[in-house]
Amino acid sequence: FGEKGSYVKPRPSIVQDFVVLKAQCLSTGSLFEDPLFPADNSSLFYTYKSHPSYKWKRPGEICNNPKFFVSGASRFDVQQGISADCWLAVTIANLPSNPHLFELIVPDGQSFEVNYAGIFHFRFWRFGRWVDVVIDDRLPTDQDELVYLHSSDKNEFWSALVEKAFAKIHGSYELLNTGDEMESLEDFTGGICEIFDLRLEVTNNLYKIMLKAYERSSLMACANLDFDAVVESRTPQGLITGHAYSVTKVQYVEVDTPTLFGWFPLVRIRNPWGTGEWNGAWSDNWPEWNHITEKTKKELEMQPQIDGEFWISYTDFLQYFHRLCICNLHPDLLNPDIYKDDDSKLWKCIALKEWVRGTAGGCRRFWETHWRNPQYRIKLVANLKNDSGNKCTVIIALMQKYTRAQKKIGAVKFWIGFDVYYLEDLENLSKPLDQTFFFKNNSAVVPSNYIYSREVSHRCQLSPGEYCIVPSTYYPNEEGEFLLRVFTKEEINMEEYDEELEISTPAHSRVMTLFFKQQVQEPKKVEKRELKFTTKTYAKFADGKEIDWVELKEILDEEIGHPFMPQNTNFPSFYLLKTINVDNQLLLLFAKCFINNKLEHGRKFKTAGETIDYHASSGVEVGFGCHGRQLAESQHFRLWGGSEFTTRANVFESYDKAKTGYLEPFGLNEALKSAGFKLNNGVRNALCHIYASSDGRIRFDDFFMCAVRLDTVMNNFKNKDPNNSNEAKFSLEELVANIVYF
Repeated sequence: FGEKGSYVKPRPSIVQDFVVLKAQCLSTGSLFEDPLFPADNSSLFYTYKSHPSYKWKRPGEICNNPKFFVSGASRFDVQQGISADCWLAVTIANLPSNPHLFELIVPDGQSFEVNYAGIFHFRFWRFGRWVDVVIDDRLPTDQDELVYLHSSDKNEFWSALVEKAFAKIHGSYELLNTGDEMESLEDFTGGICEIFDLRLEVTNNLYKIMLKAYERSSLMACANLDFDAVVESRTPQGLITGHAYSVTKVQYVEVDTPTLFGWFPLVRIRNPWGTGEWNGAWSDNWPEWNHITEKTKKELEMQPQIDGEFWISYTDFLQYFHRLCICNLHPDLLNPDIYKDDDSKLWKCIALKEWVRGTAGGCRRFWETHWRNPQYRIKLVANLKNDSGNKCTVIIALMQKYTRAQKKIGAVKFWIGFDVYYLEDLENLSKPLDQTFFFKNNSAVVPSNYIYSREVSHRCQLSPGEYCIVPSTYYPNEEGEFLLRVFTKEEINMEEYDEELEISTPAHSRVMTLFFKQQVQEPKKVEKRELKFTTKTYAKFADGKEIDWVELKEILDEEIGHPFMPQNTNFPSFYLLKTINVDNQLLLLFAKCFINNKLEHGRKFKTAGETIDYHASSGVEVGFGCHGRQLAESQHFRLWGGSEFTTRANVFESYDKAKTGYLEPFGLNEALKSAGFKLNNGVRNALCHIYASSDGRIRFDDFFMCAVRLDTVMNNFKNKDPNNSNEAKFSLEELVANIVYF
């Protein structure tokens, strides 16, 4: 998705443009039928069990006078159907309370009267981006009654169509069964949710937090989670167990009755079923209402005739409800007047990265790898006007990119969490923070609870200063994308705390130290011996002073095929013989990367098991300074007999501790660092995606090819950046050529 109106560029996939599709339907006089969400069982269910037979009908086939809205949008327009999606219904019911947000989700100008073409569209927030979802208006019915979410007015359809669009992005209506109200609140707002467990000790200022949230139009929901009771059974107090409710208002009220006097904190709650209410104090039939003034009743918007909504005291709310979810909205989605006189309501948000095998270090329990997780630095500055004392209020949320549609392929969520560390004496800290730092320092907030949920969030009070946030899965080497967001009362910057990209000549002394421990000869002796060996082979096959790719293949066959003697321990023949297929690996590497082949367009070069097409290109320098299709003798020595190959092979051997012929997932970065590369987390992740196997391990030939490509790309960049400004200008031809070769 990502069509017009979504505020993002369309993705390079099937894009349904609402404006274009509607214009096509109007020009042909046809009603839109969505091929991506057809009117059949595939859109209703994802399991293979027997299903009831529903008929798909357009609103005009259900009633005589269908309307998109009847007297505008209201929270009472939303009534849950047969699907167990109360977690979704409570959010849709909350939308009309925020007109700015409602207009974003439900674009204006849609109706069944003017330019009707059977097509509608709605917008949702999906992992950091807004998407525009197009649907047709065919809805599942049973005996001319809507099966799923519907309005209290039989001829009003906006809420049913919103639910259908949401079902489309998740894959089917069935995939909306059971869920967390936090998920729907964020998908409809892009806000950041806080979960309060009311069964635990509740903070003294929770009601104040709820009041503030209501004032700034934050959406709220609550749930009764009596795990000892049957799900969706009715309690003696009239509440439904295992059920989500909307919080529609929070207000203090002053009363003076024979039994009550003073100010009382109240909460107004709505059941998305549209029926069934609380029957205790402040309920519709509470006797004390007879002693409360009409002015107070009007202030509370008392509507006893409307079933499903009720008032409850804050004390009873804490006793009979078990969870509260508050969704803090971004200021862009709110009425600017909300912030007119109260800067404390202005919250700023930030953050999309990924965990990859080799960089996903797991929680603090795995202290040897925890430090390899992505790290993010923030700087907090106190605002004495807004914050209590000298503390900064911060809400941090970590979301893993998991969709309900992934259930079809058996995908599962991870246990996720994060830790926050205070950065003292920042100038003397390593970048990124190393293993020693985490061994000596504890989290600045209560250690994160790793939970099996799409998102974990935490509100904390922190002193001004620099902090590092470390998001992680519970176990190391679990792969997935994540979104890290931070809300504060002051504008802040968040940056990945990582080292800068850099390439340098490998430090032979460091490599030497590694190999002396293994009783390996010095690199200089290795280099001299190999130079002598390859000079003889080069002279045997070279036609003149340069060789082409065919002669290069013959040299490689000769050299790698040569039986290495056991005493030749300084050359890693073990790895070459165990992990490299010459035809398929090194030949392709050298033939494609070190020589700029100027062959006839479309000429094919066949290797063992595959055929490679080589296409003509203009003169671009690649590899170790090679020009055209020829490889000079000096260049041959450098790539084969010189330090590049031997040193990197030795580096690989030193980091393959178990002598398996592979680098383990966390070994790539250290091996590349020894080979002269300083890489940040983004580049390391990309390399792991390209060169690592499904279990995260790296073969020698992949490691060598990785090092060659890094060396070439970064040197090409340096050649374009003579002033070392970290900026370079490439023409489109140069850029494409670099991508094609590397």
